[in-house]
Amino acid sequence: MDQVIKVDDEQRIVYGWASVTKVNDKYVVDSQQDVIRTEVLHKAINDFMKEVRVGKLMHQGEQVGQIVHSFPVSKEICGALGIDCDKEGWIVGYHVTDDQIWQDVKVGKYAMFSIGGMALKEEFVDGE
Repeated sequence: MDQVIKVDDEQRIVYGWASVTKVNDKYVVDSQQDVIRTEVLHKAINDFMKEVRVGKLMHQGEQVGQIVHSFPVSKEICGALGIDCDKEGWIVGYHVTDDQIWQDVKVGKYAMFSIGGMALKEEFVDGE
């Protein structure tokens, strides 16, 4: 889970890293002890953005918003755009439609993003 870094009150959009896969070229181990390769994440978010974009609270229940901005971040993409970044992963802008959830975001109750999904797990060997 990664932190919200900007809140746009007027448009009810929160911005931040939805997932960080690498920091300083080293893979990140997430809170479930998983590692997501950047290229695997990017393929998954491409499908998600084409087909779904729905946001739910803690991955359950009714829709409370949707992703309105999506930026896959890798060394190659940033380099091509002239952006200096020590992280890889996925930056999002999330529009919150639910009034109570929006109030909770503003007071810091929900200050992180979490991505859901299913994957086939395999042993991780860095450098492959």
